[in-house]
Amino acid sequence: MPITLGHLAPLDGAKRQGFLEKALWLRLATAPSGGRIHISPVVFVTVDDAIYIALDPTVGDPGQTTTPDHRHIETIDAGGTVSALIDQGDELASVRAVTLEGHAEPVTDPEDVEQLLDLVAEKYFHVGHPHLEYYFSAGNVAARRWYRIVPEHIDGWDMRVLPQPPISDLLRFPAHVHDAQ
Repeated sequence: MPITLGHLAPLDGAKRQGFLEKALWLRLATAPSGGRIHISPVVFVTVDDAIYIALDPTVGDPGQTTTPDHRHIETIDAGGTVSALIDQGDELASVRAVTLEGHAEPVTDPEDVEQLLDLVAEKYFHVGHPHLEYYFSAGNVAARRWYRIVPEHIDGWDMRVLPQPPISDLLRFPAHVHDAQ
């Protein structure tokens, strides 16, 4: 069995949960049976060990222009597969990530939706945020679809825990240093 990065530098347990609570974007990939993969970034929050995503099917204009989330909703509602990547890091040595594969279930309980909205407000918005009023407008909240990702496989890794390989450089002194005797 090959060793994976998740085995070599695992990101699991409380470390994974802490990472997921603070990470800002989930890259969602959905694929209908035999169809093309659709990928886009989405807002997400966590409750206990569960990951919830908010999908807005339209931009809220009178023409009901659809968003990339619209295709995700169609695929999820048709029973399609769901994969997700949550990652952070600016260079190879600082990357940490969690991947999920499975399906998603709709969240319809109004109390649960209210809790998720509160978590999104806390995570993504501040007083005076330019999109605060729009995101929480009654029309957008009513149209928004919430799903809980149900992973059948989850993996996480944190490159920051790996030792950095030593670098051997052959450095030469400039000629004037050699001749200084």
